[in-house]
Amino acid sequence: MKQPGMQQIKQMKQTMTAGRLVRRASSGSVLVVALLAALPAAADHHGGSHEHRATSGTQDAASEFVNAEVRKIDKDNGKLSLKHEALRKFDMAAMTMAFRVADPAMLDGLAVGDKVRFVPDKVNGQFVVTKIEKRN
Repeated sequence: MKQPGMQQIKQMKQTMTAGRLVRRASSGSVLVVALLAALPAAADHHGGSHEHRATSGTQDAASEFVNAEVRKIDKDNGKLSLKHEALRKFDMAAMTMAFRVADPAMLDGLAVGDKVRFVPDKVNGQFVVTKIEKRN
């Protein structure tokens, strides 16, 4: 068997080095792809606080509204208790809860038992009704 010459040895080293680089790059790429795939889930799970979740700019105004029924009106404190559908914006199930109103004038013309639709938001850690209208 013939011994390899210096040129052949250099070529074998280059081939081996290139092979290692390809293996490293491909395993690194898999790692990068796996990390990128995990980012949306990690970004969405932030300890249960929904205060910094923003409303999508592509969401139309009608889809922000939530259907509800007025259960209690507290004009003195600017609050409204609503039995509402799920609040997708905050990942909350349907329930009855109290909301502050952005403007106390929103309570004028409302009565217990009214069917309404409203836009909820969270301001300074409190749920607030920013828009409300009666449904027919």
